[in-house]
Amino acid sequence: MRYSHIDGVPTPVSRCVLGTSGIRGVEKHALLDAFFEAGGTCIDTARAYGGGASEEAVGAWIARARPERLVVLAKGAHPPHCTPEAVGVELTRTLEALGVECADVYLLHRDDTSVPVGEFVDALEREVAAGRVRVYGGSNWESERLAEATAYARARGGRGMVAVSNHFSLAEPVEPLYPGCVAVSARQREYLAAHNVALFPWSSQARGFFADVPRESLDPNVWRCWDTEENRARRERARQLAATLGVRAINVALAYVLHQPFPTFPIVGPQTVAELRLASRGVAVELDAAQVRWLETGR
Repeated sequence: MRYSHIDGVPTPVSRCVLGTSGIRGVEKHALLDAFFEAGGTCIDTARAYGGGASEEAVGAWIARARPERLVVLAKGAHPPHCTPEAVGVELTRTLEALGVECADVYLLHRDDTSVPVGEFVDALEREVAAGRVRVYGGSNWESERLAEATAYARARGGRGMVAVSNHFSLAEPVEPLYPGCVAVSARQREYLAAHNVALFPWSSQARGFFADVPRESLDPNVWRCWDTEENRARRERARQLAATLGVRAINVALAYVLHQPFPTFPIVGPQTVAELRLASRGVAVELDAAQVRWLETGR
Protein backbone atom coordinates (compact mmCIF):
# COMPACT_ATOMS: atom_id res chain seq x y z
CA MET A 1 0.00 0.00 0.00
CA ARG A 2 1.05 3.58 -0.58
CA TYR A 3 0.11 6.62 1.45
CA SER A 4 -0.19 10.38 1.23
CA HIS A 5 -0.75 13.10 3.78
CA ILE A 6 -3.69 15.48 4.00
CA ASP A 7 -3.03 18.54 6.15
CA GLY A 8 -5.21 18.32 9.22
CA VAL A 9 -5.50 14.52 9.16
CA PRO A 10 -2.91 12.97 11.51
CA THR A 11 -2.99 9.44 10.11
CA PRO A 12 -1.39 8.61 6.73
CA VAL A 13 -4.15 8.17 4.16
CA SER A 14 -3.92 5.03 2.04
CA ARG A 15 -3.97 5.85 -1.67
CA CYS A 16 -6.63 3.18 -2.11
CA VAL A 17 -9.85 3.76 -0.15
CA LEU A 18 -12.34 1.03 0.70
CA GLY A 19 -15.90 1.94 -0.19
CA THR A 20 -18.32 0.41 2.30
CA SER A 21 -21.66 0.93 0.55
CA GLY A 22 -22.00 -2.83 0.00
CA ILE A 23 -21.06 -3.86 3.53
CA ARG A 24 -24.02 -5.23 5.44
CA GLY A 25 -23.63 -7.45 8.48
CA VAL A 26 -20.68 -9.38 9.83
CA GLU A 27 -20.38 -11.58 6.74
CA LYS A 28 -18.70 -8.64 4.97
CA HIS A 29 -16.19 -8.02 7.76
CA ALA A 30 -13.69 -10.18 5.88
CA LEU A 31 -13.38 -7.34 3.35
CA LEU A 32 -12.39 -4.90 6.08
CA ASP A 33 -10.00 -7.42 7.61
CA ALA A 34 -8.28 -7.99 4.26
CA PHE A 35 -8.09 -4.27 3.45
CA PHE A 36 -6.41 -3.33 6.72
CA GLU A 37 -4.14 -6.38 6.67
CA ALA A 38 -2.93 -5.14 3.26
CA GLY A 39 -2.06 -1.76 4.79
CA GLY A 40 -5.24 0.16 4.02
CA THR A 41 -6.17 2.93 6.43
CA CYS A 42 -9.05 4.87 4.85
CA ILE A 43 -12.69 3.81 4.61
CA ASP A 44 -15.50 5.63 2.81
CA THR A 45 -18.87 5.74 4.60
CA ALA A 46 -22.14 7.62 4.20
CA ARG A 47 -25.50 7.88 5.90
CA ALA A 48 -27.10 7.17 2.52
CA TYR A 49 -25.48 3.73 2.31
CA GLY A 50 -28.32 1.40 3.21
CA GLY A 51 -30.01 4.04 5.32
CA GLY A 52 -27.26 3.74 7.90
CA ALA A 53 -26.99 -0.08 7.79
CA SER A 54 -23.53 0.10 6.27
CA GLU A 55 -22.23 2.39 9.00
CA GLU A 56 -23.68 0.09 11.66
CA ALA A 57 -21.86 -2.89 10.12
CA VAL A 58 -18.60 -0.95 9.83
CA GLY A 59 -18.97 0.27 13.41
CA ALA A 60 -19.32 -3.30 14.63
CA TRP A 61 -16.10 -4.18 12.82
CA ILE A 62 -14.25 -1.18 14.29
CA ALA A 63 -15.35 -2.22 17.79
CA ARG A 64 -14.05 -5.74 17.20
CA ALA A 65 -10.87 -5.08 15.22
CA ARG A 66 -9.79 -1.79 16.82
CA PRO A 67 -7.48 -0.83 13.93
CA GLU A 68 -4.37 1.07 14.96
CA ARG A 69 -4.54 3.38 11.95
CA LEU A 70 -7.99 4.46 10.75
CA VAL A 71 -9.03 7.36 8.54
CA VAL A 72 -12.78 7.91 8.37
CA LEU A 73 -14.07 9.56 5.20
CA ALA A 74 -17.74 10.19 5.95
CA LYS A 75 -20.50 11.76 3.90
CA GLY A 76 -23.81 13.27 4.90
CA ALA A 77 -26.54 15.65 3.72
CA HIS A 78 -27.75 13.47 0.85
CA PRO A 79 -31.12 14.44 -0.66
CA PRO A 80 -33.74 14.81 0.65
CA HIS A 81 -31.63 15.97 3.60
CA CYS A 82 -29.22 18.21 1.69
CA THR A 83 -29.55 21.16 4.04
CA PRO A 84 -27.23 22.97 6.45
CA GLU A 85 -29.53 21.95 9.32
CA ALA A 86 -29.03 18.26 8.51
CA VAL A 87 -25.24 18.38 8.74
CA GLY A 88 -24.97 18.14 12.52
CA VAL A 89 -27.84 15.67 12.83
CA GLU A 90 -26.43 13.25 10.25
CA LEU A 91 -22.88 13.61 11.55
CA THR A 92 -24.06 12.65 15.03
CA ARG A 93 -25.70 9.51 13.65
CA THR A 94 -22.56 8.62 11.70
CA LEU A 95 -20.23 9.01 14.67
CA GLU A 96 -22.55 7.01 16.91
CA ALA A 97 -22.92 4.22 14.35
CA LEU A 98 -19.17 3.99 13.76
CA GLY A 99 -18.28 4.35 17.43
CA VAL A 100 -15.76 7.12 16.78
CA GLU A 101 -15.49 10.65 18.10
CA CYS A 102 -14.43 12.40 14.91
CA ALA A 103 -14.68 12.15 11.13
CA ASP A 104 -11.25 12.78 9.64
CA VAL A 105 -12.75 13.97 6.36
CA TYR A 106 -16.42 14.96 6.17
CA LEU A 107 -18.07 15.59 2.82
CA LEU A 108 -21.46 16.95 1.89
CA HIS A 109 -22.82 14.10 -0.25
CA ARG A 110 -24.57 16.44 -2.68
CA ASP A 111 -24.87 20.16 -3.30
CA ASP A 112 -28.03 22.25 -3.38
CA THR A 113 -27.13 25.36 -5.32
CA SER A 114 -30.29 27.11 -4.14
CA VAL A 115 -28.72 27.24 -0.66
CA PRO A 116 -26.16 30.02 -0.11
CA VAL A 117 -22.83 28.25 0.13
CA GLY A 118 -21.95 30.14 3.30
CA GLU A 119 -24.74 28.38 5.17
CA PHE A 120 -23.19 24.99 4.40
CA VAL A 121 -19.73 26.27 5.36
CA ASP A 122 -20.98 27.70 8.66
CA ALA A 123 -22.51 24.32 9.55
CA LEU A 124 -19.28 22.50 8.72
CA GLU A 125 -17.07 24.99 10.54
CA ARG A 126 -19.18 24.53 13.67
CA GLU A 127 -18.36 20.82 13.57
CA VAL A 128 -14.65 21.57 13.10
CA ALA A 129 -14.74 23.90 16.11
CA ALA A 130 -16.52 21.20 18.14
CA GLY A 131 -13.78 18.69 17.30
CA ARG A 132 -16.13 16.35 15.46
CA VAL A 133 -14.62 16.98 11.99
CA ARG A 134 -10.98 17.51 11.08
CA VAL A 135 -11.31 18.68 7.46
CA TYR A 136 -14.25 18.92 5.09
CA GLY A 137 -15.28 19.15 1.47
CA GLY A 138 -17.98 18.23 -1.01
CA SER A 139 -19.06 15.19 -2.96
CA ASN A 140 -20.60 15.84 -6.38
CA TRP A 141 -19.75 19.53 -6.19
CA GLU A 142 -18.76 21.77 -9.08
CA SER A 143 -15.52 23.76 -8.99
CA GLU A 144 -17.27 27.11 -8.80
CA ARG A 145 -19.10 26.17 -5.62
CA LEU A 146 -15.96 24.63 -4.11
CA ALA A 147 -14.06 27.84 -4.77
CA GLU A 148 -16.89 29.98 -3.41
CA ALA A 149 -17.09 27.87 -0.25
CA THR A 150 -13.35 28.06 0.34
CA ALA A 151 -13.26 31.82 -0.22
CA TYR A 152 -16.12 32.26 2.25
CA ALA A 153 -14.40 30.11 4.88
CA ARG A 154 -11.00 31.75 4.54
CA ALA A 155 -12.47 35.22 4.81
CA ARG A 156 -13.67 34.14 8.26
CA GLY A 157 -10.51 32.39 9.40
CA GLY A 158 -11.43 28.89 8.24
CA ARG A 159 -9.63 26.62 5.85
CA GLY A 160 -12.37 25.80 3.38
CA MET A 161 -12.97 22.73 1.27
CA VAL A 162 -9.81 20.65 0.99
CA ALA A 163 -11.35 17.49 -0.45
CA VAL A 164 -13.87 16.50 -3.10
CA SER A 165 -15.42 13.19 -4.11
CA ASN A 166 -16.63 13.36 -7.70
CA HIS A 167 -16.57 10.68 -10.36
CA PHE A 168 -13.22 10.33 -12.13
CA SER A 169 -11.83 7.43 -14.14
CA LEU A 170 -10.04 6.61 -17.37
CA ALA A 171 -13.49 6.09 -18.90
CA GLU A 172 -15.37 9.39 -19.22
CA PRO A 173 -19.13 9.17 -18.56
CA VAL A 174 -21.60 10.36 -21.18
CA GLU A 175 -24.34 10.89 -18.59
CA PRO A 176 -24.56 10.87 -14.78
CA LEU A 177 -24.80 7.52 -13.03
CA TYR A 178 -27.48 8.92 -10.70
CA PRO A 179 -29.28 12.28 -10.53
CA GLY A 180 -27.07 14.92 -8.96
CA CYS A 181 -23.81 13.10 -9.66
CA VAL A 182 -20.89 15.19 -10.90
CA ALA A 183 -17.86 14.00 -12.86
CA VAL A 184 -14.50 15.75 -12.85
CA SER A 185 -14.32 18.00 -15.91
CA ALA A 186 -11.24 19.41 -17.62
CA ARG A 187 -11.89 22.68 -15.80
CA GLN A 188 -12.14 20.92 -12.45
CA ARG A 189 -8.87 19.10 -13.09
CA GLU A 190 -7.22 22.50 -13.39
CA TYR A 191 -8.87 23.64 -10.17
CA LEU A 192 -7.77 20.56 -8.23
CA ALA A 193 -4.18 20.88 -9.44
CA ALA A 194 -3.98 24.63 -8.85
CA HIS A 195 -5.30 24.40 -5.29
CA ASN A 196 -3.93 20.96 -4.33
CA VAL A 197 -7.39 19.71 -3.43
CA ALA A 198 -7.57 15.99 -2.60
CA LEU A 199 -9.84 13.97 -4.88
CA PHE A 200 -11.56 10.83 -3.59
CA PRO A 201 -13.04 9.61 -6.89
CA TRP A 202 -15.96 7.21 -6.74
CA SER A 203 -16.41 4.56 -9.46
CA SER A 204 -12.70 5.07 -10.11
CA GLN A 205 -12.59 1.93 -12.26
CA ALA A 206 -15.91 2.69 -13.99
CA ARG A 207 -17.75 -0.06 -12.12
CA GLY A 208 -16.13 -2.93 -13.94
CA PHE A 209 -15.94 -1.42 -17.43
CA PHE A 210 -12.25 -2.39 -17.54
CA ALA A 211 -12.71 -5.81 -15.94
CA ASP A 212 -12.28 -9.03 -17.89
CA VAL A 213 -15.81 -10.27 -17.22
CA PRO A 214 -18.82 -11.07 -19.43
CA ARG A 215 -20.79 -8.01 -20.46
CA GLU A 216 -24.03 -9.40 -19.04
CA SER A 217 -22.47 -9.77 -15.59
CA LEU A 218 -22.22 -5.99 -15.12
CA ASP A 219 -24.85 -3.49 -14.09
CA PRO A 220 -26.63 -2.12 -17.21
CA ASN A 221 -25.78 1.36 -15.93
CA VAL A 222 -22.15 0.65 -16.80
CA TRP A 223 -23.01 0.54 -20.48
CA ARG A 224 -25.41 3.48 -20.27
CA CYS A 225 -22.76 5.70 -18.71
CA TRP A 226 -19.45 4.57 -20.20
CA ASP A 227 -19.96 2.46 -23.33
CA THR A 228 -18.71 4.81 -26.05
CA GLU A 229 -16.26 4.45 -28.91
CA GLU A 230 -13.74 6.65 -27.09
CA ASN A 231 -13.99 4.65 -23.88
CA ARG A 232 -13.76 1.33 -25.68
CA ALA A 233 -10.54 2.61 -27.27
CA ARG A 234 -9.23 3.60 -23.83
CA ARG A 235 -10.07 0.15 -22.53
CA GLU A 236 -8.18 -1.46 -25.40
CA ARG A 237 -5.14 0.72 -24.71
CA ALA A 238 -5.37 -0.23 -21.02
CA ARG A 239 -5.38 -3.89 -22.03
CA GLN A 240 -2.35 -3.41 -24.27
CA LEU A 241 -0.37 -1.64 -21.58
CA ALA A 242 -1.47 -4.17 -18.97
CA ALA A 243 -0.09 -6.99 -21.12
CA THR A 244 3.33 -5.35 -21.22
CA LEU A 245 3.30 -4.67 -17.46
CA GLY A 246 2.08 -8.11 -16.45
CA VAL A 247 -1.12 -6.86 -14.83
CA ARG A 248 -4.76 -6.44 -15.88
CA ALA A 249 -6.57 -3.58 -17.54
CA ILE A 250 -8.48 -2.81 -14.35
CA ASN A 251 -5.14 -2.31 -12.57
CA VAL A 252 -3.95 0.09 -15.27
CA ALA A 253 -7.24 1.98 -14.97
CA LEU A 254 -6.63 2.49 -11.25
CA ALA A 255 -3.02 3.48 -11.85
CA TYR A 256 -4.20 6.12 -14.32
CA VAL A 257 -6.32 7.71 -11.60
CA LEU A 258 -3.41 7.62 -9.17
CA HIS A 259 -0.98 9.32 -11.58
CA GLN A 260 -2.60 12.75 -11.81
CA PRO A 261 -1.17 16.22 -11.11
CA PHE A 262 -3.37 16.51 -8.01
CA PRO A 263 -3.67 14.18 -4.99
CA THR A 264 -6.01 11.25 -5.64
CA PHE A 265 -7.36 8.58 -3.32
CA PRO A 266 -9.56 6.35 -5.48
CA ILE A 267 -12.46 4.59 -3.81
CA VAL A 268 -12.89 0.92 -4.72
CA GLY A 269 -16.01 -1.08 -3.93
CA PRO A 270 -15.24 -4.80 -4.12
CA GLN A 271 -17.82 -7.34 -3.01
CA THR A 272 -15.35 -10.14 -2.23
CA VAL A 273 -11.81 -10.41 -0.88
CA ALA A 274 -10.67 -11.72 -4.27
CA GLU A 275 -12.11 -8.63 -5.98
CA LEU A 276 -10.39 -6.41 -3.41
CA ARG A 277 -7.02 -8.00 -4.06
CA LEU A 278 -7.45 -7.70 -7.81
CA ALA A 279 -8.67 -4.10 -7.72
CA SER A 280 -5.97 -2.86 -5.35
CA ARG A 281 -3.05 -4.19 -7.40
CA GLY A 282 -3.18 -1.00 -9.42
CA VAL A 283 -1.62 0.88 -6.47
CA ALA A 284 1.75 -0.72 -7.29
CA VAL A 285 1.61 0.02 -11.04
CA GLU A 286 3.98 2.80 -12.11
CA LEU A 287 3.09 4.96 -15.11
CA ASP A 288 5.06 7.79 -16.66
CA ALA A 289 3.51 10.97 -18.05
CA ALA A 290 3.65 9.69 -21.63
CA GLN A 291 1.77 6.51 -20.70
CA VAL A 292 -0.89 8.48 -18.84
CA ARG A 293 -1.38 10.75 -21.84
CA TRP A 294 -1.47 7.79 -24.26
CA LEU A 295 -4.09 5.97 -22.19
CA GLU A 296 -6.31 9.02 -22.26
CA THR A 297 -5.80 10.33 -25.79
CA GLY A 298 -4.09 7.59 -27.79
CA ARG A 299 -1.26 10.01 -28.63
